[in-house]
Amino acid sequence: MVLVVEDDDAQRDYVVKALSGEYKIITAVNGGEGLDMATSQCPDIVITDINMPIMNGYELCRRLRGNMET
Repeated sequence: MVLVVEDDDAQRDYVVKALSGEYKIITAVNGGEGLDMATSQCPDIVITDINMPIMNGYELCRRLRGNMET
């Protein structure tokens, strides 16, 4: 399962379309939602944007690394 965290609809749709033939995709529109999804869904990989509202991609990665559940 791949979690795509991207606030831009067009970019998110592009990545989802590119990967959906091979992988199950879940999406989030900001870092806060991405953190919640990663914690609840336990994806195998996270693809994230850097500049997003609520929480940027760097902070999302820092929190994911610091959480043993993810």
